[in-house]
Amino acid sequence: MAMSTSAASRLVVVSGASRGVGVGICRQVLRSDPAARVVVTARTLAQAEAVRDELNSDREGEAPPRAHAHCLDVADAASCGALAGAVASGTFGPVPPGCPLTLVCNAGVALDLPWFPTPWQPSAATSTLDVNLFGSERLTSAFLPRLLDSTDGRVIFLSSGGGRANMRRMAEDRRSALLDPDISWDDIEGMAATFVAEYEEAASAAIEGGEGGAKDLPHLSPSGYWLQSYGFSKACLGAYCTLLNQKHSRDGLLSVACSPGFIATDMSRTYPKYDTLKTIDEGGEVVAWLATSGREEGEGLKGGVFYTPEREAVSWVADP
Repeated sequence: MAMSTSAASRLVVVSGASRGVGVGICRQVLRSDPAARVVVTARTLAQAEAVRDELNSDREGEAPPRAHAHCLDVADAASCGALAGAVASGTFGPVPPGCPLTLVCNAGVALDLPWFPTPWQPSAATSTLDVNLFGSERLTSAFLPRLLDSTDGRVIFLSSGGGRANMRRMAEDRRSALLDPDISWDDIEGMAATFVAEYEEAASAAIEGGEGGAKDLPHLSPSGYWLQSYGFSKACLGAYCTLLNQKHSRDGLLSVACSPGFIATDMSRTYPKYDTLKTIDEGGEVVAWLATSGREEGEGLKGGVFYTPEREAVSWVADP
């Protein structure tokens, strides 16, 4: 399984790639591996095609073009399945048995970041988890047979320092449950359901209470969750990464999560120090490295871990 990507033309599929760090990931993949192909996906095909055309124009003269486009909605299992089917059928070029394949789960939403105005809406938890956590699981499940058939299958989850911070702020028993190496998908779903119920109750109370009423989010829930859904979704994504690694690392699947860093995107546009943030291309660097580098390089890539933008494997829990 430890092979360099130069041995074959790797296909890298990136969700949520029509803007922000998703565009940076695609650019950096094409720069870092001269043989790699990328599939730019977005909920609107025209948006994906626009990025595809830009990427190919940057490499005018390369034949055949290495960037492709496809429609994808990670909230729709059928859409995830259609994309996996398109890969298998050779829509983006030949994919012989064992072809190196990387799936980058980048699509995400943020509705309750710390600098967003409060009160946050009760629906934020369900909407965030449906894309950031369950969307990643839907897409990974659709691609899993193909990933396991690959000579070098990889799935990369775009996480955040916010997930590590959320993990640190929750109660110890909740944190221990998410960090359990034997965690199951049913366990993760159960925790998410409890979180959503408590978030909705607290958010509704904050709205109804108005000024001087119930306290705004985030705060610790009665059962011990830190009620900020973006960070919680990324904490759960780490647990899912651990689960995949436990189940499939012996099958050769590399499952990792990473933070691209604090990036200047639409998501962070209202951040007070927006002008100091990294570019989307800088954000794509660690993802491209995880997506394409040979597993034998240096100490080798490690599965089931969280990588920083500096390519360092660190704890799932942020330091105090």
